[in-house]
Amino acid sequence: MPEDEPVRISVDNNRCHIYGICQQEAPEVFRISEGGSLHYTRSVPAEFAAQARQAVRCCPMQAVSIRGGAGPGGAGGSGIGERRPARPLRSGAAARAGRRRIAVAGGGLAGLSAATRLRERGFDGELVIVGEEPYLPYSRPPLSKQYLAGELAEEQLLFRADEGLDAHWLLDTRVTGLDVHGSALELRGGERLPFDGLVIATGVDAKRLPEAPLFSDRVRTIRTLRDAAAVQRAMHTARAHHVVILGGGFIGCELACTARDHGMDVTLVVHSAPLLRRVLGGQVGAVVGAIQRRAGVDVRLGTEITDWQDHGDTLRLRLSDGQRLDCDFVVLGLGSSPRTEWLRGSGLDVGDGVLCGPTCHAVDEWGRTMPHIVAAGDVARWPNPRFDARPRRVEHLIHAVEMGQHAADALLRGPARAARFAPVPRFWSEQHGTRIQAAGIPALGKDVEVVEGTLRSERFVARYTRPTPYGPQVVAAVAFDMPLELLPYRDQIGHSLPRRTPRRRR
Repeated sequence: MPEDEPVRISVDNNRCHIYGICQQEAPEVFRISEGGSLHYTRSVPAEFAAQARQAVRCCPMQAVSIRGGAGPGGAGGSGIGERRPARPLRSGAAARAGRRRIAVAGGGLAGLSAATRLRERGFDGELVIVGEEPYLPYSRPPLSKQYLAGELAEEQLLFRADEGLDAHWLLDTRVTGLDVHGSALELRGGERLPFDGLVIATGVDAKRLPEAPLFSDRVRTIRTLRDAAAVQRAMHTARAHHVVILGGGFIGCELACTARDHGMDVTLVVHSAPLLRRVLGGQVGAVVGAIQRRAGVDVRLGTEITDWQDHGDTLRLRLSDGQRLDCDFVVLGLGSSPRTEWLRGSGLDVGDGVLCGPTCHAVDEWGRTMPHIVAAGDVARWPNPRFDARPRRVEHLIHAVEMGQHAADALLRGPARAARFAPVPRFWSEQHGTRIQAAGIPALGKDVEVVEGTLRSERFVARYTRPTPYGPQVVAAVAFDMPLELLPYRDQIGHSLPRRTPRRRR
């Protein structure tokens, strides 16, 4: 959305971790130098103000601030990334009888992004945001890194939502059901919240193992702020020395980094091989494994825990290869499952998330589009036309921002007028000082080509493609410590490369 006034940018260097998200969102404003430092334009012309504002919203560390400008829709702030409400729970001034009401089920980033966009688009009815946690929306990526390490406090994780949002926050409130035909949310205690429009953004839960001790304080997940606080206490207060991390995804690998930085012995138990294989593929995942081992992490691939014994002062684990591990606690980093249990019986299709059409409108079990219901963020499954017609879920911070915005637009426009949602998914990680930036869906790739640098140097760009009738389609690009070099390959995602014609022999 173009803006008419310039804005001013500032960056808190103590919070910035140079992940490069701001450069991807606004390359005219932010730039990472060859030496790895961030440079930016303080006074941003009006023509680039919208991109700068989006970069602020997508910064996982909340390190970028923006001042000035009218903002889209006449709002004085960015909505996300500027300031938070003075009180966690308040009634909006727009809550008057007879006004339209839009409810947002989910108090995370996707729900906040949708609510902010609704106000930016001129919606002046009642806006109610229902969140199960007792906190305002906060950034989850730092939970396994900076928060766990004690570098960020709870209040520093909160997204600084703009006071101009004018919403009624129902925090610490669980949604128990949805009456589609009666257009009402069912809340804990039997209350009903009628709505004219609904945004479903309830996110995901951390997966658990059925055989793991359910009530042991020594077995933890790390999905919420409360989870992370419990793991932090186990690491610091209990003076734990040995942690076993179950799972080789990004959460497991980043937890291993944090624990090693604090001098703990770390064993990473992974059912598959290599690390991050499902996300980055075998070749690139092997590089992550080498980085982890060099940092002193004991990586056990192709194995699993077959027996759990909680002896009070220690956990004793038996692995499938017969070996035994004694540790202080276990953190489960096994992925997630969408929060859709409250939607059972509603008539919506909730197999692996809320099924949506290309516009983000929810679809019921009979394939009918719900014009007054949209979904956004980790819980939503939709067909991205940039790739194909298969519905998929995407669990990344930037995706939550963008899909929340698009879902809000789609709700206001209706299915007939709404555009299709066709983003380039983007995500990042840091592994013992190595910064990983990725764009697209690497798991779709059948072929991987290193187009910049080398795998051996652990500084490279890899391009992922898959065969199609129109030639090899670029589905992803992944960069290790090459944020600048990634940008042109990101722009290729979804497009087909020219066919390579074999040379004729003379």
